[in-house]
Amino acid sequence: MFSSIRNNFGAGTIQFKDVFDTNFLILNATFSYRTDNPAYLAADVLEITVPDLPIDRSAECGVVMRFVDRGQSYGYPYVSDGGTVLKSWIKDKNTICIEKLTAFDDHTEMIIYIQSMYLQLNRGANASTGVKKRITSKPTSNYIYWGSSLFCVIYPRWVFLHLDYSSAAYAIRNEDWRCTFEGLPLDVKADVPIMMSSCYQTPLAGGVNVCHIEDGIWKLNKADRNDGFDNTGNYVFGFACLIRDNEIEPDVPGRLRIEENPIKGATYVQITDFELELVPSPAVAAVTGRTGQYSTPYCIVYPTTVPEGMPNFRSYFLGRVLNGSGLCIQLASMYLDDTQARTTIRFDNQTGGSNFVIEMYDTSATMALV
Repeated sequence: MFSSIRNNFGAGTIQFKDVFDTNFLILNATFSYRTDNPAYLAADVLEITVPDLPIDRSAECGVVMRFVDRGQSYGYPYVSDGGTVLKSWIKDKNTICIEKLTAFDDHTEMIIYIQSMYLQLNRGANASTGVKKRITSKPTSNYIYWGSSLFCVIYPRWVFLHLDYSSAAYAIRNEDWRCTFEGLPLDVKADVPIMMSSCYQTPLAGGVNVCHIEDGIWKLNKADRNDGFDNTGNYVFGFACLIRDNEIEPDVPGRLRIEENPIKGATYVQITDFELELVPSPAVAAVTGRTGQYSTPYCIVYPTTVPEGMPNFRSYFLGRVLNGSGLCIQLASMYLDDTQARTTIRFDNQTGGSNFVIEMYDTSATMALV
């Protein structure tokens, strides 16, 4: 976390949260400025001076600009908050730039939401791999419906979030909304702009409202939703790179971990949401995941990354059966083998069933294979 040194548009001190990884920088900040400020009027580009950044110039990325527009029309209250996406880039190691757009300067106050990835120019590096997870919405009262592109990509210190709103039950269209986002880490806390195609009072803008996410709960109050939010053709969506409110766990000697979603094998063979944590001496393995193999009592998958020092071992887990009319709980063995050209993880059904479709949330002692 750091604070700005100054800026050329009269915004005051700006607080940034930051995460740096190889050749990109994630920045989160929210701030406002006045369009009648003399400093803003004199600026050609909005520039924020900051302490030394870990990258010295970046490709362009997007930040959201928003204005609040609420009032009375024919005796009825209206909400017509709007805005757009602006280009932003790092000019040098001490300067963050945002394009100046004057199309909406008849609105006195503008709010900027930086929830963006700044990519270093002219520096190659191996890409970091995140875990993509589909988010499942669980309403706490009535129903809110989401599209097929509601998902997040999870990294140790940050999350990419994509929101894809579809509709809400008619009975709750005048209520405050909230629902649980299962699959989103609980340490994500942010106000996230969501955008739509229309903004009645300012036709040049898109509608921009702000939802709140905290402890896995998504909220959007009625008082903060634009008129016509649910109109057909508004295509409400949002996206953000959000820094997690967590601390990297200290290294534990001997700690070994594989996390992939999904972990795949041959055609049509995969285990979803696979997480393996192994701490040897004594060796204990904890596994979370699902198999999806039919017509065979075993499943072989190939992890893409295996930590150095991960031993060959065998463990046994209990799993909940997801199909069929046999035993509801079955025993499965897991065998990791790195003696071949390609490391494999094999799961075997130890109960004799021909289908291997189970869900596992278990911890087990491991046996080293020598």
